Amino acid sequence: MSGPPQIPGFTYLQHIGQGGFADVYLYEQEWPRQRVAIKVVRPDVPLTEREKAMFATEADAMAQLADHPYIVSVITAGTTSPEEGSRPYLVMRYCPPPDLGQRVQVKPMTVSEAVATGIKLASAIETAHRSGILHRDIKPANVLVTTYSEPALSDFGIAARLHETDGDSEVRISYPWSPPELLDGRSNGTVATDVYSLGATIWNLLVGRSPFHIPSGDNSARALTARILHSSPPRTQRPDVPPALDLLLQQCLAKDPRHRPSSALEVARALQRIEAQAGLPRTVIAVETDLPTLQDVSAHSSGEATAVKPVTLDPGTGTSPRGAVASPPAEEEPPTSAQTSGQTSGQTSGQTSGQTSGQRWGALGLLAIAAALLVVGVVLFTTAGDDGSTPIGLETPTPTQSSPNGLDPGAPTVAPEVTGRRTTQGVLFRWSSTEASTTGDTWQWRRADTGAGQRTTDTSVTVLADKRICLQVRLIRDGFASPWGNRCVD
Repeated sequence: MSGPPQIPGFTYLQHIGQGGFADVYLYEQEWPRQRVAIKVVRPDVPLTEREKAMFATEADAMAQLADHPYIVSVITAGTTSPEEGSRPYLVMRYCPPPDLGQRVQVKPMTVSEAVATGIKLASAIETAHRSGILHRDIKPANVLVTTYSEPALSDFGIAARLHETDGDSEVRISYPWSPPELLDGRSNGTVATDVYSLGATIWNLLVGRSPFHIPSGDNSARALTARILHSSPPRTQRPDVPPALDLLLQQCLAKDPRHRPSSALEVARALQRIEAQAGLPRTVIAVETDLPTLQDVSAHSSGEATAVKPVTLDPGTGTSPRGAVASPPAEEEPPTSAQTSGQTSGQTSGQTSGQTSGQRWGALGLLAIAAALLVVGVVLFTTAGDDGSTPIGLETPTPTQSSPNGLDPGAPTVAPEVTGRRTTQGVLFRWSSTEASTTGDTWQWRRADTGAGQRTTDTSVTVLADKRICLQVRLIRDGFASPWGNRCVD
């Protein structure tokens, strides 16, 4: 690690991270006083034109997207002094470690947390795509967590413009999170590659590892590449994960980019439907919609400027301000003949005018309340899109052409037959399936009362139990699992 540079206006506090070609430090900005993260290119990294361009691209991309709630904000950028090596640096909003990847390694997220986080990240990625920016390095380690526990996508160091990737002579790759077409060189990055990495990241939030990582197995770049290129997209194997969520993640991880969701927004909407189906709180999609132009706003704002109005005194006391409802300006009331008559006529006219004014302003108040309720209703029940589709949250998830059976026709679909009986050693359970083959298949069994279980190639197990016990068994092939078969023994 190189030493922290001296940057005017900032006081060094500590080193907080290191990337492929830069260090990240915690500084305190002197004015306005706040903690910031500063990413600085290391002195041992040759500052080629390519490296300078990559850093400039990252600064421009993050600045363009800085107001998004789920993208790390960039504050400013610059270059250290010649004495410090003229190293480019980027000043960003500080998000305390650990990053999202480190957090889920310790404790994977609940389904509710993972789905909500997926919607937020999909919102950030869709916003980048709408701005013409591909991230190309979406992974849990590049998702920071704000002090308010919100995800924040970072590290646009290898980002690229949507229509400028073909000219890249090389692309930096994070193997566990990269789709087949990046690994074998068929693509330098597309919307579909970002969708794949988004799906792999959500999968990781639920399991704590990358989709093709094998615990205690060979997880070298070569082995991972082979599995990503040739193995079927795995399921999470979590019993609490809804089938619709497993299906969506398999679609995101499809080998053929055409079988994946067509956009990050489509992923976000599918996740919202899963929330609705599971009865989870609805997470809002944070994607910019069409806003009125300044000219449109100006045309309707002429009457909204703040004005000073003299206090009107109550004629009855001469001291107390007229309180509840302000009378409209005098020019809004047409003059009547009563205004030119005597005192009695004037009093009658004043009473009538007051009643009319109160009725009119009361009616306007009711109209305002009704309009507010209408706006709330529209916000709550309309979708993020304007294509006339069914409101998000009310749709029922439906399978697409990229369903697991479409990806792997050999995936098991029938629950195993399970039998059980008591013996002197315990309760003996046996199982079988018409879909089972002699090679490659495994079984997973678990106790319904404790959740304890095992992955095995055996077709029987003896369980110690002196009271009623239920066992569940399913067949697993190439990362796909059949429905559970069940048997209880008293």
